[in-house]
Amino acid sequence: MKEQPFIVLSRLRSLPLMAALVMAALALGLLADLAVGAESGADTITVYDAKAVERRPFDRGVFTQGFVIHSDKLWVSSGLYGKSFVERWNWPAWKLGGDGGTHKTRLELPETVFAEGVAVHKNTVFLLSWKSQKMFAIDPKRLEITHTYALPGEGWGVTSDGQSLWISDGTSRLREWRDGTFQKQLTVTLNGKPLPRLNELEWINGEIWANVWLTDQIVVISPATGRITRIIDLTNLLPKKERRRDTDVLNGIAHDPKTGDVWVTGKRWPTMFRIELIERQ
Repeated sequence: MKEQPFIVLSRLRSLPLMAALVMAALALGLLADLAVGAESGADTITVYDAKAVERRPFDRGVFTQGFVIHSDKLWVSSGLYGKSFVERWNWPAWKLGGDGGTHKTRLELPETVFAEGVAVHKNTVFLLSWKSQKMFAIDPKRLEITHTYALPGEGWGVTSDGQSLWISDGTSRLREWRDGTFQKQLTVTLNGKPLPRLNELEWINGEIWANVWLTDQIVVISPATGRITRIIDLTNLLPKKERRRDTDVLNGIAHDPKTGDVWVTGKRWPTMFRIELIERQ
């Protein structure tokens, strides 16, 4: 890794208790960088608070890495070695409990694969792996791996703009992938400084939304310049009373193209939230 802070933090990727110790400091650092930039006349960045306007039960057993809505299906990928899978849920019909099992279909992954982000692109599901430098193409109906592509590094988040895939690797880089080859590399910056730990991604209305690992913030990125234009603060979205010992970080952004709604969740969270943005004054 080129970015030294990430080298240390990468060891916490599957350790929720250790990760929690640094989450608050990193989140404060992100917003502090924004405040310093505002004082120095840097890029104009708007901060939004997220209001939960709808809650739906989510599966606490999912170590959420990918989260995307496409063609009346909710695709969810879950990580960890020996426990990784990708699931197709009927949307919005899926529900937890009762006959909820009839609304879900799962593809179990090899024990050597730590599943990461997932995207639907040109009628194919693409799933990243963390350290094995592979991206899997999956038939969305048969839930079978049909092809494996090489990645130049780790895989974290992935999203589709309809023409290309955009892939994060845990640094400040986003790579554009089209028709089997990488096209360009984008450095994501906050007030002119590279912002590492970009995680799960979602393309929404011409912009890339990204979770920042170990924070409760989502950043909105211009795919033309790499500049962050907005920060969405989701601090305390999941109430403390709903957290357990193994509840992990915010991760998962899904845009419903039919309604325009944005849903978010996290790793081993019991709830998914439909959010509205309120500009911070």
